[in-house]
Amino acid sequence: MDEQVPALASVLAQVPDPRAARGRRHPWSALLLVIVVGLMSGANSQRALARFGRDTGSSRRRRLGFTRGRSPSLATLHRVLCQVDVDALEASVGQWLQQVRAAWLRGAARWLDGIAVDGKTLRGARRLGADDAYLLSGYCQRGGLVLGEVAVPETTSELGVVGSLLEHLPLVGETVTFDALFTQWSVAEQVVQAGGAYLMIVKGNQPTLLADCLAATADHPCRPRRSLGRARSVELAHGRREERTLLAVEAAEIPWPSARQVLRLHRRRVDKHTGRVLTHEVAYTLTSLTPEQASPTALLRLWRRHWTVENGLHWIRDVVFGEDASTTHTAQAPHALAVFRNLALSLLHRWRGHDITAARQFFASHPATLFRRLGFAPRRL
Repeated sequence: MDEQVPALASVLAQVPDPRAARGRRHPWSALLLVIVVGLMSGANSQRALARFGRDTGSSRRRRLGFTRGRSPSLATLHRVLCQVDVDALEASVGQWLQQVRAAWLRGAARWLDGIAVDGKTLRGARRLGADDAYLLSGYCQRGGLVLGEVAVPETTSELGVVGSLLEHLPLVGETVTFDALFTQWSVAEQVVQAGGAYLMIVKGNQPTLLADCLAATADHPCRPRRSLGRARSVELAHGRREERTLLAVEAAEIPWPSARQVLRLHRRRVDKHTGRVLTHEVAYTLTSLTPEQASPTALLRLWRRHWTVENGLHWIRDVVFGEDASTTHTAQAPHALAVFRNLALSLLHRWRGHDITAARQFFASHPATLFRRLGFAPRRL
């Protein structure tokens, strides 16, 4: 029986209210909730969020928790974003989305759902001089939920905070996918010790490991490789045929934490009209998943889905939610607004699929549906 997940309004109510006791005109949870609802309805900027609150109507504002006839002003929403405890907000939202995902997904195949770890720059905020304008996220490949996010301070790098992000992710029974930057011994150890598995891309930043992967997958007359199988996919897109051939080999002799399989991927793009080979690449990954947990076909799919974090999260926040053009740069407001965008995007993915623009347009024209959805217990998501 699934565990009951708390309603979103009650989760946002747990975020500490930083305001002084005197002069509070609006309930704290209502201010946070109107930002989420506004983002889901097509409002991108603080000014658009204030306009959304004003145009929503008094009856729906009461449903959000507002007790006065007036809606929050632009200045009020700006203070909320600047003053909110962004770490507490990040933790509450991340834990709630993890609960939503846990209630939604079941079965042994969850090893293959995949959590992609990748970073993103808040370009608009950085251009205007904001601090902590680089965020590292853990993104559910299948569900489109942002399960955790941490800011990368100017004094460190993504590697300096990836351990903190992993501590907040549900790693037991999960596979985390990383690009080559995070292919580090300590990262692999942390994932395995937490009960998870990893799939790490291996490139030149780890020359010894790359050489070991090359040797393990190479044809050698005196030392035959221990092949675990192959997988192949062919797709037609953008006037070319994309062919991918994956070879899985035992990783018994590779000195890396809990390494079980080495994967070699040949990628070839061919012009479908002329037959000319446009590109031919070879890439390698290392995984702690056993052959029983993941077949070559499943591993090829998991590897490819790692890059959904670019199209399913980063691009949508940049273009659809207007993050690149954002002029929010005061205090921690850019980070706070990014957390709300992640929450809105996760709910849109879950309720309306992957066409986020169409989903926002639908809820903008059907506010009653959105309000009804937000009033449901999240296990109905």
